[in-house]
Amino acid sequence: MLNAPIKSHPEMGSPVRPTAGRGDRRNDCHAVVPPAARVRQGSATRAMLILLAASLAGCGATGDSSSGGGGSSGSGGASSGGSSGNGSGGSSNNGSGGHVGSGGTASGSGGRTASGGASGDGSGGSASGGRVGSGGSGAGSGGSTGSSSGGRTGNGSGGTTSGSGGTTGGSGGMTGSGGHVGSGGTTGTGSGGSGSSGNCTITATATMGTIPTVAIVTYTTDLSGVTAGQIDFGLPGGTMMTAPIDTKQATPKTLLLGMKGGKSYTYHITLKAPAGDCTSQDFTFMTGAVPSSVLKPTVTIMNPAMHDKGFLLTSGGLTGTTTEILDADGDVVWWATGPAQNSRSHMSWDGSHMYMMSLNVQNSGSGKITYLAMDGSGSTDVTGVAASHHDMTAIPGGFATPMWNKSGMDAPCSLVEFANDTWKTTTVIADMSTVYSSNTFHTNAVHYYASDDSYTIGDRNPNLYVKVSRTGSLIWQFGGSNPKDAGKTFSGVTTWMVNHGHHLMPDGTFYFFNNNANEAWGYKLNTSNMTASKTFMYTASGATSMVLGDVQGLPNGNVLITFSTSAQIHEVTPTGTLVMKISTSANSGFGYSEFRESLYGPPPY
Repeated sequence: MLNAPIKSHPEMGSPVRPTAGRGDRRNDCHAVVPPAARVRQGSATRAMLILLAASLAGCGATGDSSSGGGGSSGSGGASSGGSSGNGSGGSSNNGSGGHVGSGGTASGSGGRTASGGASGDGSGGSASGGRVGSGGSGAGSGGSTGSSSGGRTGNGSGGTTSGSGGTTGGSGGMTGSGGHVGSGGTTGTGSGGSGSSGNCTITATATMGTIPTVAIVTYTTDLSGVTAGQIDFGLPGGTMMTAPIDTKQATPKTLLLGMKGGKSYTYHITLKAPAGDCTSQDFTFMTGAVPSSVLKPTVTIMNPAMHDKGFLLTSGGLTGTTTEILDADGDVVWWATGPAQNSRSHMSWDGSHMYMMSLNVQNSGSGKITYLAMDGSGSTDVTGVAASHHDMTAIPGGFATPMWNKSGMDAPCSLVEFANDTWKTTTVIADMSTVYSSNTFHTNAVHYYASDDSYTIGDRNPNLYVKVSRTGSLIWQFGGSNPKDAGKTFSGVTTWMVNHGHHLMPDGTFYFFNNNANEAWGYKLNTSNMTASKTFMYTASGATSMVLGDVQGLPNGNVLITFSTSAQIHEVTPTGTLVMKISTSANSGFGYSEFRESLYGPPPY
């Protein structure tokens, strides 16, 4: 499948365009003044203002009581010239400020409500402005429609409804600072920063990586003491994905992974600090196209409702060099070129890098593991792995792999851990012959399990699997003969010939690929009495894998089976119903495969 050359892709930038703030709500109430009141002058003006204030008080009662600005009524007052005075607070809303602001019948200060809501955060109706002052329901400056000074119809202090402050004007108006979802206006930059809800500013930039479906997001903020953060991103109207932010970095850089090529995506940033959470406005960017040189497999989903949603990581196997990640729709969302006969590719434990290894089945000293960042940059070859072969597994801070320690294809080997970047080694098992018995050896599969700090290891020559501690001590043996410790061997296991990929589930279900029969088998292991019961078997016409081959239990109960040499991957239910089929051209194939619900964090073992 994956043996076509991949063209390099220069790093490219994409401008970030802010979109309308989420949760943009406006209160469109207005004072209704009887026509007779509008034409009277002089002493009649005060009567008109009483009617106006009463109408506006009704509007305030419909404000957002959870976090918006403006109270439903002020608390009286005796300001000069003011029809209702200059008191503080509103009865129900959470923002600061009142309906009208300052400015009375003629020229006195003081409006219907002044600073402070019943439990608000704002600073009162102090800014000039008419119906809309600075601030609003979303994030940035500007309220519902504008920000000109003056009252609802007048302009300047005094007058019918004029004066500094307006219906929703000023910091703490109906949609002012501390309005519906925080300080700031609908889309602009102002109180609250570059489109943030909460008392902070977040400015973000997204650029595309060497792999143009990967975005690199950086940000700055004036929020102090940030302890955690995340970026939520996705297609407009689609399911959102979440990328954790490493806030310990001096300049946090977060990769957005799993995106389709040539699509517009939105994202927003949420930061957490002792002072409270802060969320940016939505931003948009466009991913780059997937190059035509990237081979795209044929994906058929027979039953979307039963199909487990996530990502599939696989490699080119016997004939390929390319590693690919497919999304739940079967679209290629990540790719890179690795070594020849790319038998296994794994994301690092923290999800920041990809390892890609060569098969080296001939024990010819051609072992190779390539290591690169998930944005496609910084490709390097791991040192000291010429004897590595077949498989590898991610561990915290590095990886582990079998290493030939003698000449020949059927020699015992070691299990060795490598630390990232320094490539310092730690030997877990110096010689497999100390763990299980066989006349010949051909270790070909390994997995690490953080739950009990252990490994499972497969060997095709003695037809067995073993589980060992991280210090190399035998925990149990499944299959094979002449165990080192008969008390640690499962009974009830049917014999088979030749095995490769496998997966031990948390509930004790053990899946593996039986190469001689071209079948996936599953057993339920009981470690209390060391018995095994066969619970699963799957085979399909035309689906074969004389070498490699893999099986993995999925979170929804389905099983993923990779027929490497016939270039097919099947997702089936526990009863064997085919849910999805992936295939590629006849002259290519697959290596070991891995399903992941998320492209962030540790692997699914």
